[in-house]
Amino acid sequence: MFRLLHPVLQRALESLGYRRPTPVQARAIPYVLKGFNTLIVAPTGSGKTEAALLPVMSRMIGYEKGVLGAVYITPLRSLNRDIFRRLELLAEKVGLTLQVRHGDSSVSEKRRFLEEPPNIMITTPESFYFLLSVPRFREIIRSLRYVIVDEAHEVFSSKRGAELSLAIERVDRLYAYRPLQLIGLSATVRRPHIFARRLFGHRYYVVVEEGGGKEIESVVDAGGGDVDAVSLVADYIRKCRGKTIVFTNTRDTAEVLGASLKQVLGEDVVEVHHGSLGKRVRVSVEEALKKGKLRAVVATSSLELGIDVGDVEQVVQFMSPRQVVKYTQRVGRSGHGFGRRARGVIVSNGGFFDILESAVIAARASRGNLEDAPFYHKALDALMHQVVGTVLELGEASVDKLYWLVTRSEFYRGLGRDEFEALLEVAVRLRFLRREGDRLRPGPRLRRYYFATTMIPDTKQYRVVDTASGSQIGVLDEEFVATLERGSVFLLSGRTWQVVDIDERSVKVREVKLSRLVPPAWEGDLIPVEYGVAREAASILRRYRDMGCRVLDGYPLTQRAREKLCRTLSEHAARSVVPDDKTLVVEVYGSTVVFYTFLGSRGNKAFEYLVSGYIEETLGYPPRSSSTPYIVVVEYASPPRAEQVKDLIEGLKRLKPHEAVELVRSAARRSRLYWWMLYFVARRSGAIPSDASIKDVKRSLTALSATILGEEAMRELEVKKVDYEPVLRLLERLRRGHAKVEMRILRDPSPLAAEALSAPSVPERLRPKTLPTTILAEAVKRRIMTRRVHLVCMMCGEVLSAEIGRLPDKPQCPRCGSSLLAVTRSEEDARKLRMLVLRQRRGARLRRDEAKTLKSYTEAASLVLEYGRKAVEALSHTGVGVHTAKQVLRKLVFGEENFYKALVEAEARYHTYKHKLRN
Repeated sequence: MFRLLHPVLQRALESLGYRRPTPVQARAIPYVLKGFNTLIVAPTGSGKTEAALLPVMSRMIGYEKGVLGAVYITPLRSLNRDIFRRLELLAEKVGLTLQVRHGDSSVSEKRRFLEEPPNIMITTPESFYFLLSVPRFREIIRSLRYVIVDEAHEVFSSKRGAELSLAIERVDRLYAYRPLQLIGLSATVRRPHIFARRLFGHRYYVVVEEGGGKEIESVVDAGGGDVDAVSLVADYIRKCRGKTIVFTNTRDTAEVLGASLKQVLGEDVVEVHHGSLGKRVRVSVEEALKKGKLRAVVATSSLELGIDVGDVEQVVQFMSPRQVVKYTQRVGRSGHGFGRRARGVIVSNGGFFDILESAVIAARASRGNLEDAPFYHKALDALMHQVVGTVLELGEASVDKLYWLVTRSEFYRGLGRDEFEALLEVAVRLRFLRREGDRLRPGPRLRRYYFATTMIPDTKQYRVVDTASGSQIGVLDEEFVATLERGSVFLLSGRTWQVVDIDERSVKVREVKLSRLVPPAWEGDLIPVEYGVAREAASILRRYRDMGCRVLDGYPLTQRAREKLCRTLSEHAARSVVPDDKTLVVEVYGSTVVFYTFLGSRGNKAFEYLVSGYIEETLGYPPRSSSTPYIVVVEYASPPRAEQVKDLIEGLKRLKPHEAVELVRSAARRSRLYWWMLYFVARRSGAIPSDASIKDVKRSLTALSATILGEEAMRELEVKKVDYEPVLRLLERLRRGHAKVEMRILRDPSPLAAEALSAPSVPERLRPKTLPTTILAEAVKRRIMTRRVHLVCMMCGEVLSAEIGRLPDKPQCPRCGSSLLAVTRSEEDARKLRMLVLRQRRGARLRRDEAKTLKSYTEAASLVLEYGRKAVEALSHTGVGVHTAKQVLRKLVFGEENFYKALVEAEARYHTYKHKLRN
């Protein structure tokens, strides 16, 4: 029984079927009731939410309406909805009110919230601190007593956590009448006490950790060769008696894989869920899965956290999850409920390193060997945003008081006064603040910057289009595209491509054949593989020499995956030396040198910078270089001699630790990764416009690199992409003779090098070109449905803006009822067209170009009148004008699938024609 809780709450729980607390609830409830700041760490489905909220509700029974006592903060808006659904009835039974408040809340909901606040508010970090700028809300939170942060590992492992920490300190120190009680909830934390200090700072706290965690049962399978990875995923879904969530690492992979599975399993049993889909679509998919209407959902991290989708029998991870903590979080969605076992399957595409990495991650997940969460200490862009927000709230503030307030947060403990003053200097220069002595006041650009900025990453994707065929090869993130220019060469889908042109939406390429080895070009957007995973993979290779394939007995591999690893290792051993955690193998092929370092993504990136920096210092030029979690690749200007490579290794061994770190930092500052980090730091700090492309602000970034924002970009690089310690350990082992060097000069890449180097630069992507056109058409349809258009009524000039998927089959003007609607792609175009329509109605004389524009839009609007929403879909598509739209719409007589296929083909023809014109 819940005997420690208020009797009213006990009766309510019993009426709703809560008979006894779960173990984590039994342990946590007494601490929360006593007022302790508490971190609760337990697997998904163990009852963490109730462990926090039940004692809080118990203490709040008797609160009057309109008195806000608790704020429940989650990283995702969908989690807000989920928590509200689960607890609304319980709160009602004990006389408390709940309300969700975030950026999507309607105007009426926002007004109601301020007029009659709930007892418990459910929100996101951003909505919480933006609300602090509202005077009425600052009055409301004076009664605040409890702050609960759900999925704390997700929040406090990013700069969002730094901002939230500052906002909590502000509320605690400036606004709340009583000290806040903080409660954090997490499913995956390696060292809870270290993590707790980020959340609680200087406060006393307790950690409640459910011992042992949820038992995980895993298997690693592999496609490739005659076995298609998509078919393998489909087989696991078929064999499962319950529901399956299939996780992918990127949104476009989710789309293409989902479309493929629909082809195999049926249209009505599989759906896709990711953050780019509209709220209505996501909620519909969640409900369908929960009610058992779907067999499977293909998702990204959008379903990784605790959204309630009912009982899930198994989780299938498509390709390596790259981190144990990621896999544990995802596989924990299965066996949802206390005492149940989580069941996960990792389906690899058949690549050697992907299988090996997956096997290590699955084994470490079952042992509970999680990675440490990253920590953004003294993040200056987040600090800029919150300092500006504080001055906005207070009207004015003293520098001393702000500095004192900021350094209460664990994220900013140790922040020097000189660093703080330098940040304020930038804020004044950017006109966010005005300063008079020790006093700070709002500047003219403050509000525009503050409300337009968050720490949530926001990057767009570019389609990669083959100019020869006009077909789409894959998708690249903005991070990668920012580093490309005409003539750049990179790998994608196992082939080598040269950039022909780059526009706002796509990268046009042509396939090239190169005799030299081209290393993977970019890992900027990938989840990093940490040192521990890479080192265990290397130890497997060392033990393979003594045990053969028996070394794999300790890993959950299917026979098919096991045979792939053994076959590759056997072939490699016949041609080169098998690398391991005690042997640095160096292979030279012409101008290319491959180092098998196995230091993880961040360690190998640091080693890459060290090698390239050393070569630049000694030879006078920077070599081309790249890295994966397992190898570092360097390409000299001409084939190096064996002695030259040996001298390089000896030179690295002689470096003192501080010299090695300085070489890495120096090379990193010249890297495109650093400039990408600086670009985002500058955007988040308001130093450049939030919508500016990196190529438009190169000069500004050069100037900023010499400021504290340049130093912040370097800090972010060191957290996300570079780790010095593994490199320093490797150099020390080499110096002491604890690791040996084996060098081989080969004419062709060894099997392991070929495996590592033939992977596409974004290896978890599927290859859309190898899939049927029908699957591409399905993906195109989904993208179209989430596209926003602006329709202008050609009869009265009324403007209607909406997502295409939300339009009725026969759209009509909300004012006059006409269906003669023109499609425009921007608010500006819609405004201009509206003015033309109104001028024509008044009988005004139009210029020749204006009359031509009006005629063109009227012709397009006639298609909407005839074909309805399908005409809107066609006219909103890239490269589709009125003439082409007519041809595409005629395909509807052959079925909807042919309509979308025709759209894909029309876009391909457009890009091919555009390329020919330019050349």
